[in-house]
Amino acid sequence: MPEVKILDGPTMRTLETALDVASARHQVISNNVAHVNTPGFKAADVDFVSSLEQAMAGRGGLAGRATRAGHLPIPGPASIGPPLVAQRVDEGVSMRVDGNSVDIDLEMAKMAENATMYNTFAQLVWSKFSILKYVISEGRR
Repeated sequence: MPEVKILDGPTMRTLETALDVASARHQVISNNVAHVNTPGFKAADVDFVSSLEQAMAGRGGLAGRATRAGHLPIPGPASIGPPLVAQRVDEGVSMRVDGNSVDIDLEMAKMAENATMYNTFAQLVWSKFSILKYVISEGRR
């Protein structure tokens, strides 16, 4: 009988990675906001799309496999730890005298956009689990 991977399929791996990248972007934006008054601080950002592509490309490596029925499954190398994200530092012209490049309005807009994306991905994960819960509960009837 073929092995059925409900929680380890490509959709769940993609959603997990998207949540990790959105979380990393939130941390970078939060750091920018925290340093809004630090002289000389340069704002950074995470390019969500390229970071997601980079993280998903790394999911392909060598994976262990069980050779006997009693063996525990071995996770692949990409499932260990959060993905690395590509941070981009704003080296452009600072509009402030102190050399700080953080624009608080822009950072708050990025944070709201990122929170919306994170919530969307979390909702998709929740819906996958809701479907699974429904199938399991209806299977008992």
